[in-house]
Amino acid sequence: MPGLPTLLLVDDDSFVRRILKDVIADTGIDLRLLEAADGEEGLALAQKEQPAVMFLDLFMPKKSGLEVLGAMKSVSPDTRVLVISSMDAEPVVEQAIAAGAMGFVGKPFHPLEIAAAVRQALAS
Repeated sequence: MPGLPTLLLVDDDSFVRRILKDVIADTGIDLRLLEAADGEEGLALAQKEQPAVMFLDLFMPKKSGLEVLGAMKSVSPDTRVLVISSMDAEPVVEQAIAAGAMGFVGKPFHPLEIAAAVRQALAS
């Protein structure tokens, strides 16, 4: 689907990726959805596809979300990264934002949070 913004879901939990895909599909926002099961795969896809938005888990095999965030400036500098994690303590959130995330959504999340985060990321 050329011309549509790409949204990349990077999470090692296939259930979370499926829920995110369903929630995003229900928003009515026209997007091309891609997914990756670990940080290494996510970084490779980000470099190849240059997604508009990325949802990124922090704790994954091969490369952590923080490692991916650190590399995104050179791999896909225009991608707006939204961290999604069950670790939503203030120091973790601050660390993710300092590493380049534009926002943070805690797990478990509400579908309205995801929809609002996607809209905000696409608008910025």
